[in-house]
Amino acid sequence: MPLPPSTSISVPVGGDRPPLLRDDTLTLVHRATFGYTAEEHARATAMGFEAWRDEQLDPASIDDSQLEAQLAAIPYLGMSVAELAAAFAGQNGADNELRRILQGARLLRAATSKRQLLERMVEFWTDHFNIYGDGSIAFLKVVDDREVVRRHALGDFRELLGASAKSGAMLVYLDNATSVAAAPNENYSRELMELHTLGTGAGYTEQDVQEVARCLTGWTIYPPGHPSVGEFVFNPSTHDNGAKVVLGQSIAAGGGQQDGETVLDLLAFHPSTARRLAEKLCVFFLSYDPPSATVDRVAAVFTATSGDIAETVRAVLSRQSFREGRVWQQLKLRRPMHMAVGAIRSAGGTLSTSPQGLYELVAVTKFMGHAPFDWPAPNGYPDALGAWGANLLPRWTFATALLDDAIAGATVPNAALLAIFSGVAPSRRAGALSRHLTGGRMTPEDVAEVQAFIDSQSTFNGDVAREAVALALSLPSTQWI
Repeated sequence: MPLPPSTSISVPVGGDRPPLLRDDTLTLVHRATFGYTAEEHARATAMGFEAWRDEQLDPASIDDSQLEAQLAAIPYLGMSVAELAAAFAGQNGADNELRRILQGARLLRAATSKRQLLERMVEFWTDHFNIYGDGSIAFLKVVDDREVVRRHALGDFRELLGASAKSGAMLVYLDNATSVAAAPNENYSRELMELHTLGTGAGYTEQDVQEVARCLTGWTIYPPGHPSVGEFVFNPSTHDNGAKVVLGQSIAAGGGQQDGETVLDLLAFHPSTARRLAEKLCVFFLSYDPPSATVDRVAAVFTATSGDIAETVRAVLSRQSFREGRVWQQLKLRRPMHMAVGAIRSAGGTLSTSPQGLYELVAVTKFMGHAPFDWPAPNGYPDALGAWGANLLPRWTFATALLDDAIAGATVPNAALLAIFSGVAPSRRAGALSRHLTGGRMTPEDVAEVQAFIDSQSTFNGDVAREAVALALSLPSTQWI
């Protein structure tokens, strides 16, 4: 399989693209899913931009029963921490097995769910409230993924923030479970302000970090052996009941658990939080440098709706936002997991539903540097071009392995590949492939490269089709959305 001639990723400029690429619906499908498919694009076109987006913003209205049945057959995903502890009692390596299962399920959902925008928002919030760890954290993260991130991904931000603050995984990961009045731990309070809400430069002080830590003393979890092990509990005996001042607001003595709730209210509804979340969402869906006017407008929606995430995302994924930022000219490099899942989706691949089969795919994303739940720092995987722009060889390796059926957890049937070229004139095969994989977004140079490879073969069969698809999936055009 020939590698692409270039060793760098170049950004196509607006003038190099055909008029089709200014299709808002096509852009929406690329940005709001884990990978373009011709079927989803046709469906979105038939429904219309707003109708398709609004359906995706209401995931409960989308029948995803086939995936749900597959997930139900994967062990442990629906268990509580107590049930998980009982199931793995005395077993070595249980935390690693749980991590692999959770990672595999994440990839299966991303690749096959009909609720694609929900999965993208799960990706966003998983990074925003990043949790990494083994041991007990692995047990707790199973519940966090289900009850915090997934449950609230398109809901109310204050509820999501509160659920995260009471998540056993977060409480243990950032040490708040052991924060007591006599020795307040500032790890969670610092990340709560810097990463989860206000952001740096919002004007809070080191004193605010300390006061927030005091407010959250006594927020802990039930210990091993308790029937509700791993679940949130407030321990009044270890809470600092003294008076506090956070962001200039006085909190009276004797507030108990309400001290922490007051802090969460202050942070969730602060203007800096609205602006920061609006900017992160605009970067995630629109461009690395979204227009300030767009960010301001999205922040205003967040504020006016008291943190309604679905309404905020609706403002981001709007024709107005696309036009303000000329999104079709501000392409984003797909992060490795997005690229891998997107390649499987666009090529018509299928995934194993067994935990072991899925872990083979997890191992590939780990090699690419972007396995689910595998970022060690609290800030989550970066969403910046500089973090991923030089990571090319693993992408080429993945595309070749996928089309060689060398990844145990993923298969691309020959019939699906040959159907792409059915009835297509030999000289137009690369163009047909561009339409199938990207909706026609491959640059003329990349289309020509694929066509030249096809023309160089003495015959066109399933093997050549596979190599042509692998080549296309390795070229710059298919790395960008």
